Amino acid sequence: MRILLIHSRVVLMVSVLTLLLVPVLALAQAPAGADNQDVYLDPLAYTRIDAYAQDKPLTIQYQATGETRLSSGRHLLVDSREFYLSSANIASVLKAGRYWQGSQRRLELKVGARSFTLIGGNRLVRTDDGDILLPVPVLDHEGDLWLPMVFFEQVVGPHLRERMAWDPESFRLAIGSAEYNVSRLKVEVLGRSTAVHIYCSETLGFRSDSPSSGVIDLKIYNAEINTSAVGLAGRRGLVRGIRSRQHRDFAVVSLVVDDLVGRYRTYTADEGREIVLVLEEEQVSALPDPIPRGHARVNIDQGLVDVTHDIRVRTVVVDPGHGGHDVGAVSRRGILEKNVNLGVAKELRKYLERESDLKVVLTRKNDSHLELTDRAEVANGAKGDLFISLHCNSWFNDGARGFETYFLSPADSDWAKSVEAAENQGVEKVDDVEFIVWELVQNRFISSSSQLAEVIQAGVCEDLDLTDRGVRQAGFRVLVGAYMPAVLIELGFLSHSDEERKLGDRTYQRRLARAIGDAVLDYQQMMAQPMAAEDPLQGEALDGGFEEDGGRDE
Repeated sequence: MRILLIHSRVVLMVSVLTLLLVPVLALAQAPAGADNQDVYLDPLAYTRIDAYAQDKPLTIQYQATGETRLSSGRHLLVDSREFYLSSANIASVLKAGRYWQGSQRRLELKVGARSFTLIGGNRLVRTDDGDILLPVPVLDHEGDLWLPMVFFEQVVGPHLRERMAWDPESFRLAIGSAEYNVSRLKVEVLGRSTAVHIYCSETLGFRSDSPSSGVIDLKIYNAEINTSAVGLAGRRGLVRGIRSRQHRDFAVVSLVVDDLVGRYRTYTADEGREIVLVLEEEQVSALPDPIPRGHARVNIDQGLVDVTHDIRVRTVVVDPGHGGHDVGAVSRRGILEKNVNLGVAKELRKYLERESDLKVVLTRKNDSHLELTDRAEVANGAKGDLFISLHCNSWFNDGARGFETYFLSPADSDWAKSVEAAENQGVEKVDDVEFIVWELVQNRFISSSSQLAEVIQAGVCEDLDLTDRGVRQAGFRVLVGAYMPAVLIELGFLSHSDEERKLGDRTYQRRLARAIGDAVLDYQQMMAQPMAAEDPLQGEALDGGFEEDGGRDE
């Protein structure tokens, strides 16, 4: 009897446990994205691994040697299209050493002289130059750490100064450059001036800047630079040394110049394929400076003066993108891009007219439609000095967010091409010849346009603490035809819930307009720096020197 009672209790306990555990087990075994599970409310969703993900072949192409090899990876992260490689495969691809700390799930990859430290389930990558946050985490799976492809593009490539390009359509990872489009330089001494010629295989956008006294940086967009050939170890003329650096979307050529250099200018030759930077000596008076008496004001030298263009900003043309039947992007809550663009444009006009003597012209003042081809004509007709087109971004991935600024040039990345296609939608494709003609026209303003884009991008992101998506280049139809420095601004993502809420708010639109306006005023002040008068004799010597070298007029 006692044994029977114990048996009955055991059966009862097993039955109760079964009733309790079945729903839990069913929930745990449910596939990702099933109706009975909300992955967005799951705090572990961001690191959930698809244990059934299959290996997919990919091709590794070493551009410098032409060698190709096969490897494999997986779409390992649930609800993500990010492609992952195991650290074993990555070590083989990069010829890297692996140092594993199993108890901490910590891995150190050593590639040449560089080291990268990663931890399973974490997005942080520790490098020799600081920490970098990946958009997706490193995954701990099957006794190894798996790293996303973005690790190659955003971490390894820039640190090794190698191009790492992942094509998810063809499953191909290209390492290094097949060929350089910035191949060499020449330094030419011309009396009291020195000219630095940088040779490119195609027309590239660029901007010059003097971050500190005695240093000039030339930033070349979409450049693949031969760093060993574009450099100068010794002194020549007014140049003390030159070195170049490759970044992900651009290259930088840095010049250390003589103390006698007071100003410089840039222009292009050979239909834009040759970038020329001319260093000029400061005109020193024969009489000594008088000894100051009384109170003295300290003037800190902020760098050399760029006298490339004499741009006086008096009229700003603001273009609110879309309008009328062309609503642009539409958010989930029904906010229309055309209304956001117009709201910010009107606030920008108010702010600039209140805070300065600038004349501000809007290409449209109400909900009317204006063809893209006509907007630049409005700017030219108004004799504008700057053209600023306002737009909002949208993307199928609702995690995309941030602020970005574009200037005219062929798109230099897949993302830029996608944005270009969206903004040019519904417009007849620009004829190649027409685009080249207007790109060459914009080359006259390419340094100024890219500089304006940099000033706006940096100023707005800092003022409003926005995600900085950087300065990019693309062939926006609205910028084709503008005979002035021209940029296109993507104010934020209507597809992102937080940015959607802010972009639809009038107060935030006013803050955006003020930040853009302050950047425009900063740019106006930069362009209004006093310039030393040209020395006509020196000008003749410069022109003659370039003619002897076979260069073309500016």
